[in-house]
Amino acid sequence: MSRATTTPEVIAPRRLRADVPMAGGWPAWGELATAAALAVIVACTLIGAGNLDLGPLEARLGMAASDRIGPFGLVYGAWEPGLLAGRVLPSRVWAWFLGGVTATAAAVRWPEAIAASLIALLACRRLGATLGPRASLLAALAAAGSLAMIDRSAAGLGALDGAIAWLTLGLTGSQALMLKPILPDPNLVGGLFAVLALDRLRSIGADLRVGLLAGLAGLAGGWPMLAAVLVPAVVLGTREGARPGRAAAGALAMVGAWSLWAWSTARFEAWAAAVALPLMKGPAWTLIPWAVAYALPWSPMAALLGFRSVRQGLSGEGRALVFDWLKIAAALALAGTLVPGLGDAGRVPMLFGLAVASAAGLDRVLGGWSDLSAGARRCFWAAAISAAIGWAALATPIFGYVAAAIGAYRPLALVLIASGLAAPAVAIAGWWAGRPAVGVAAVVLVVAALKLAHWGVVVPEWNYRQSQGPWGRAIGQWMPRKSTLYFLNSTAFDDTIPDRDRWPADLAFHVGRRVRQLPSPEALGLEPESPSPHFVLLHPSEFEHWPSSAPELVLVRTLQDRYGEPRVLARTAGPLYPDRREELGE
Repeated sequence: MSRATTTPEVIAPRRLRADVPMAGGWPAWGELATAAALAVIVACTLIGAGNLDLGPLEARLGMAASDRIGPFGLVYGAWEPGLLAGRVLPSRVWAWFLGGVTATAAAVRWPEAIAASLIALLACRRLGATLGPRASLLAALAAAGSLAMIDRSAAGLGALDGAIAWLTLGLTGSQALMLKPILPDPNLVGGLFAVLALDRLRSIGADLRVGLLAGLAGLAGGWPMLAAVLVPAVVLGTREGARPGRAAAGALAMVGAWSLWAWSTARFEAWAAAVALPLMKGPAWTLIPWAVAYALPWSPMAALLGFRSVRQGLSGEGRALVFDWLKIAAALALAGTLVPGLGDAGRVPMLFGLAVASAAGLDRVLGGWSDLSAGARRCFWAAAISAAIGWAALATPIFGYVAAAIGAYRPLALVLIASGLAAPAVAIAGWWAGRPAVGVAAVVLVVAALKLAHWGVVVPEWNYRQSQGPWGRAIGQWMPRKSTLYFLNSTAFDDTIPDRDRWPADLAFHVGRRVRQLPSPEALGLEPESPSPHFVLLHPSEFEHWPSSAPELVLVRTLQDRYGEPRVLARTAGPLYPDRREELGE
């Protein structure tokens, strides 16, 4: 009997996969929201960040970034108690990275811009984790798209206080605010560390990391930054598992290390001046309206949280996040208004708290419009339409004049005029159709127009018309790159010269050379010798009456300042450049 044979079945080898295949199609909504939030932050804070010239306050930081690192910044070769190491170090690192004889405006602007972007990124992360991707995108718009974060300059952030001073002078005749103006200095680098410390304080409680972050904030902004963390800590109370002793130890360790550094490097008087200087500023009476104004156009949206229908729609964790930051902002607003020196330290956390509250309110509007009360809906439309109409009221006449008077800005000015006319139309159309997303789009259009106006018109006009940059660079071109420029101290020589004719810090910075001050003309002879001659910038009367006991000066050039007044650039005798013929074998 024969046995049947069968062919064995061949089994093809199979590939076993341990990974999950990528899904096709469009990215998830969370990924799109994250990408959009990052794009908003980059557009509002980083594009054109280093283009704006420095004003008088920022120029002192620029000069400190051009010198060696110490416990304080070095301005005109002397310790500046108002500039601590934590604030100078990022600018010094940036200046070293860029190279050059002295720091540029970018060395001051870019660290502040990066700090602003990180603050907005923290708002995105916190709201995204508690309320979802949409809230993360709204947080980016509210935090990075505010007036304060778009501008960030001392002149721009001080415009409101200047307007209040002029208004007070016009209405009452009082010059109190003119003689002692409030000059806001938000200090975004120190504010970043303060916000990080407060964020961990409210979420986890006081611990060593909170103390170290508060200490870093103090190294950038002095004891007011430490107080900006301590005051909200009292308001928030102690959380379970918190270790306030470790937080205090961390902060004291940072402050103690810096103090030992200061005592061993500088005079004790400089350390004492750094401690006492914030008390000389006085209370910031305009702090609350300043925060509301510079958080525009989003700050009115924070009022939505006053309605129960908005609050009830938030998750428990989201409600805790929002109201903790509102408590922090309120505590710092009260302390900064009443306690001298705390105003500047509280500005950045207050802006952060308003951004968190505004984004949370808007997220509730977009996610639960049908559940909102009639009052909440009216509040939203009032805020959105007011922001659009306010921008139209400013943009139409201002950029209409710019388009007519300055041809270089005409295309951009026409775009800004069109945005001013379109924003109210979009907001009103959204109100008519009952579409809150259209109302939010109108405010986003305002933010985009604000950024475009600042980048394309405000920055170049400031650099050309208000900055000391053109005058300083005109002086610097007559000097060798490694030479030193000297000024006479304002109290040393001629008391008849008006204060405006003295040499401001921004002029000294934009010269692009090392700058030193002299107490008297004879002190020029005590300066160390250098391969190139010493240069001196003088008033014409100072040059005419230059004493014979001082080193002889040679006229280099007669220049004009921004007011059209003559200024004299002179130098000591000798060759402009060292003779290197013997060294080169010639």
